[in-house]
Amino acid sequence: MFIFALVLAACAPADPETIIETRVETVEKTVTEVVEVPAQRTEVRLSGWVSSPSETALLQSLLYEFSVQNPDILVKYEPITGDYKQALLTSIAGGVEPDIFYIDIFWWLEFAANDVLLPIDDLMAANGIGADEFIPSLVEAFTYEDNLYGIAKDFNTLGMFYNKGLFDNAGLAYPTDDWTWDNLKSAAAALTDTSDANRPVYGLCTAADPGRFPAFVFQNGGSVMNADFSDTTLDSAAAVGAAEFYTSFRAEGIGATPSDVGEGWQGTAFGKGQCAMVYEGGWLIPYLRDQFPDVSYGVVLPPAGPGGEGNLIFTVAWAISANTENPEAAWKVIEFLTSEESQQRVLESGFALPSRASLQDSEYLQNNPNSAAIFQGSFEGAQPFFWGAYGSDVNDQMGKALERVFLENQDIEESMKQAAEAIRSLMR
Repeated sequence: MFIFALVLAACAPADPETIIETRVETVEKTVTEVVEVPAQRTEVRLSGWVSSPSETALLQSLLYEFSVQNPDILVKYEPITGDYKQALLTSIAGGVEPDIFYIDIFWWLEFAANDVLLPIDDLMAANGIGADEFIPSLVEAFTYEDNLYGIAKDFNTLGMFYNKGLFDNAGLAYPTDDWTWDNLKSAAAALTDTSDANRPVYGLCTAADPGRFPAFVFQNGGSVMNADFSDTTLDSAAAVGAAEFYTSFRAEGIGATPSDVGEGWQGTAFGKGQCAMVYEGGWLIPYLRDQFPDVSYGVVLPPAGPGGEGNLIFTVAWAISANTENPEAAWKVIEFLTSEESQQRVLESGFALPSRASLQDSEYLQNNPNSAAIFQGSFEGAQPFFWGAYGSDVNDQMGKALERVFLENQDIEESMKQAAEAIRSLMR
């Protein structure tokens, strides 16, 4: 447990001024602060899962800054390792959940629908914070029955990554944000070169991945579930048509799955130059920087389909427990963590994108067009990566449907119908 507060206050002298000395690893220097420590402080517990060391260090640094600026609030950071959701559910059942915690877009709605979360609209209004200060699609993603239950701490969307060297070799102009499916298909054909059997190059890699395929469904005017998540629409004409297009690249020999080129992830295949184009999130940017620094690449919005733009939003929000005894203090912490200044720090860290709409025009994004393309994706037909209470089963069946087409050559319409029927059987 990390305690981000004025830890010396418990033994503070009568003089309210206490010198705090601590080490902030992200800036690699010792910072000495002189602050006034109130005799009584409000305690707020904050929890989330542990991801990368750099992300954890950033959060620790921000919480330290909050403690300096708000000495009347003691924030205890309690990271959860292992199965985060199960650990959180157990703490909720026992009435000992944190005041503030992460909620994943993939399962947050079941928490809101069961009154686990505190609506934050009134707290925001009381502090002069408007929902319009955040990216609209991220606000909608955590809104239920006209109430907002969380502020996205960061997010990612999909962008189309392209290898500039392979485009140059093929004599093709680089992709643009106004590309369509037709542009994508013709470019994939021109970029494919299988003359070297030991190192074939394919135009577009498409995995049996439920975190990529739905973007094509949206681009074809379709959906994965109906509006109230009571039924799947994977067997609709739009979803079947998207599957036909998605799997056609491999079927026509101008695309491949990662395993076709001996890789488990298409990001690695892209870095090795065997996939000229892939749909990936901003997480690929630091990976390429660290693992394939010599690869020259660009990122544009995913090409539009017959139904227009389509993308996926992957996000996690800060939420407040409905049982918290200190809602105002809890909101003050979230307000700080999602402030423009804090979100600028998130942006510059490079591992995620900020939820503040105002940062769309930031100098950082102007100087980093690849990250800017991922950020812009949230405004262009993006929908949350969320399929209702049976989301994990929906993902499982989507992946299996694509695998049957890729590996067993099953009829596409039949495979999608099989997936839909399996989902409906689980939902009964």
